Amino acid sequence: MSKSATILMSWEIGHGFGHVLPLLPLARAFKAQGHTVIFALRDVRGAGAMLQKEGFMVLQAPFHPDQFFPADGPQPQSMADILAIFGFTSEQHLSGMAAAWAGIFKACQPDLLVASYSPLSLLCARQQSIPSVLMALPFELPADQHPSPAWRGGVRDHTYDDQVIRTVNAVFDKVQVASVYDIFKAEPTYLMTFPELDTFAPRQAVQYCGGFFVTDVGQSPQWPAESAERPGKVFAYLNAGLPNLDQLRQAVHGSNLSFCISFRDASPALLAAWQAPNVWISAQVLRLDEGLQQCDAVLNYGSAGLVHASLLAGKPMVMHLQHFEAMLYAQQVVKLGAGLLPQPATAAAIAQALHDVMAQPSYAAAAQRFAGHYAKYSQSQAIQSIAAQALSCIRLPSSPQNF
Repeated sequence: MSKSATILMSWEIGHGFGHVLPLLPLARAFKAQGHTVIFALRDVRGAGAMLQKEGFMVLQAPFHPDQFFPADGPQPQSMADILAIFGFTSEQHLSGMAAAWAGIFKACQPDLLVASYSPLSLLCARQQSIPSVLMALPFELPADQHPSPAWRGGVRDHTYDDQVIRTVNAVFDKVQVASVYDIFKAEPTYLMTFPELDTFAPRQAVQYCGGFFVTDVGQSPQWPAESAERPGKVFAYLNAGLPNLDQLRQAVHGSNLSFCISFRDASPALLAAWQAPNVWISAQVLRLDEGLQQCDAVLNYGSAGLVHASLLAGKPMVMHLQHFEAMLYAQQVVKLGAGLLPQPATAAAIAQALHDVMAQPSYAAAAQRFAGHYAKYSQSQAIQSIAAQALSCIRLPSSPQNF
């Protein structure tokens, strides 16, 4: 392909940076080759300004008003349950959002769609015969079967599967689906993880491309003044929406370890409450490359990027979770022996877990084994391979040749 392409990167469902930052290395690769990259994001408040500084156009993606499952209420049992609350059981809502995507496509004229947890954009691209690539985390790609299997096991009501399928088939005339999985179909499909971290492995018709994360974004980490006198350093990524924050704070303040903490969405009052002699804390994103190099262990909420980065750096983890998809990653890390998930998350249990991952060499050894196994893994090489394969899906007219 000799002409430059316009590539639209989309995200529709979920919170935070975790669905956007994995796309950034790929976007940088496209841009370096002279292609135009446009982001359409569910939530532009977090990553929008950062992407604009990188030279990318940022648009507001069509989205259904937030109706996320409350932490203390019934939880989704399948991908059909999630799609149901994001407009996929209402012809009016789905057709309205599809019209908005059609408007974005008309304005941007994309040659390629790269979707991250963005099922409606995938359907709209297929409706218009726009080539599409799916970049998914394991939780975001349902199993290829109907009805959708229950994530938590047991018997579930399949009503939403049927409603979602009927609604999609009623809204789209050129795209017809027979299962929830069909909604997510793209060619090619990449899982942004390693098989050891995919609860649903092995899978067919997908390519495992390793973990994608950005390490050079944010401010440099700092450590408490007395870190040298303490037995270890913990690099922590937290957010204000986590449950049992007071229990976590008690565990951190009561620890003899040093903590460098990035606390996303923390108010000034919350940051002040977390200040302690053994804590340096910021509401800003911190550079992973520096933090992981300097620390002995990681405290995190199970975000895919930080889990991958920590394991590839050979650092053991303690995990304090908010979402079910993070639980899937945490369970795999525990199976590897590279971390702990204290449950129930009391102050005493968290403090004990922090002590154990630092005091017992087996946790660091397991993380280092993972890092050693993938020592030859190169995110940059994986990115270049994906970029080449994605661009090969595009059919652009060649530039005139001079003879």
